[in-house]
Amino acid sequence: MLDKDKVIGSALYMEFRLGVQTYQMLLTPDGLTSDGRNVPATMYRRQISSLHPRRGWKTYALPVLAKDEFGNFKKYSLEDTKSVTESRLAFLETIVSRLESHSYKLFKQPLVVEVSLADLEDIRNSRTPYKVLGRITRVRKALGFGDKLFA
Repeated sequence: MLDKDKVIGSALYMEFRLGVQTYQMLLTPDGLTSDGRNVPATMYRRQISSLHPRRGWKTYALPVLAKDEFGNFKKYSLEDTKSVTESRLAFLETIVSRLESHSYKLFKQPLVVEVSLADLEDIRNSRTPYKVLGRITRVRKALGFGDKLFA
């Protein structure tokens, strides 16, 4: 039996601000669940403000390599892997460029937190990984981000 608390990777959290608006973005890693199912890297994002402080997180699975009929990733050449990586980066670049064009600025610094096997199960089941968000809250506090998520 696998340890559900085992760290399987790291997630990246970024916060962009513009006046009273805050745009939050969380990127989780690729991984395998305890029963061997593939979970693609996933982006969670939301825009909050004092008028809408509790908006839900929108979920987007990042582009992945194709799978065979058994759901396993096929073996790919280095060029194929680079192509998928480029498509992932292009997707993220589009979002960050849009934020920049609207004058959003990265608040403080990006944060990196651990992702456990249990978190990966939530991600695979399309649930918001609240334990990851709890880790982000603790790191934000330790780094002096303040309690408020928006101006």
